[in-house]
Amino acid sequence: MKLLHITVFIVFISTSVFGQKAGYEHYKNVPPPHFSNSKKEKKFRINGLIVSPENQYILVDYGHRGSTLAIFSYPDFEVVAMQRFEKAVELSQSYFYANDSLLYIKTDRYAPDYTMLRIHDNRPMKVPCERTPKGCPTDVAGLAKIRTYSADMKFLFQRADDKITLEVFQKQ
Repeated sequence: MKLLHITVFIVFISTSVFGQKAGYEHYKNVPPPHFSNSKKEKKFRINGLIVSPENQYILVDYGHRGSTLAIFSYPDFEVVAMQRFEKAVELSQSYFYANDSLLYIKTDRYAPDYTMLRIHDNRPMKVPCERTPKGCPTDVAGLAKIRTYSADMKFLFQRADDKITLEVFQKQ
């Protein structure tokens, strides 16, 4: 009988510790969309995440000698757009604009230019920082987030332990 109690206790603790994140329970794993058959799969990893202000999209930066940006629709996690950049992008200075229809991406740490990406047609266009809605950044670039929440705090998004999978948790 004592063994049964100990077993039940261990199962209860392991499910509450490993299956949840501070009031959130596991909802879904989102695999990377762009290199499922690549031999270099282990070299890519999630470098940062941005959730759009209107909660329509999640931008994930997969990096390896540059950046591959994947934009997932939210909450169904379908790939809406993908864009490859030869240099690492600065997600801390990138942002969505115009009801999440435009994405301004800081594509070079040392250059003031941005790349504007129209979400629906996946058309990139170089834009000088003076012509962006927020102008030229005056802050030093920061670290990109690998764990963030939706604007309504109903979902938690984070890089998984394998560093290539996006884990999604839903508030209980």
